[in-house]
Amino acid sequence: MTKYLAQLATGLGLMASAFILPAYSATLANGGVIHFRGAIVADPCEVTPQQRQFAMSCPDNNRMQTRMVSYEEALNGTVTDSSLATLSMKYLNPEKTLAIVQIQYR
Repeated sequence: MTKYLAQLATGLGLMASAFILPAYSATLANGGVIHFRGAIVADPCEVTPQQRQFAMSCPDNNRMQTRMVSYEEALNGTVTDSSLATLSMKYLNPEKTLAIVQIQYR
C-alpha cells in the first residue's frame, strides 16, 4: 500500500508540475528590462563638390533635402543644415588648390 501511495503522489506531483510550470514560465516572459548599448543614428549628409560650390544633401523627415553651399560660406564655417550638421572648409596651401571639408554632426 505504501508503494502505491508513493507512486500516486509522484504521479500527481508530475501532473501538477506539467500544468504549473508552463503558466509560471509565461508570466516570467511578459516582464523584464532590455538594455541597449550604442547609438541610434540617421543617414549621413552627402557633400558633392561642384564649380565653386557644394551640394549638401541631408536627411530631413525621411527625405533628402539638398542645399547649395558656396565655398565662401564653407570658409566662414557658418553653414548649418537643419540642426543636423555643420559644414566648414579650410585650404591646405596658399594656392588654394587643396582643401579639407569637415562635417560635424550634432
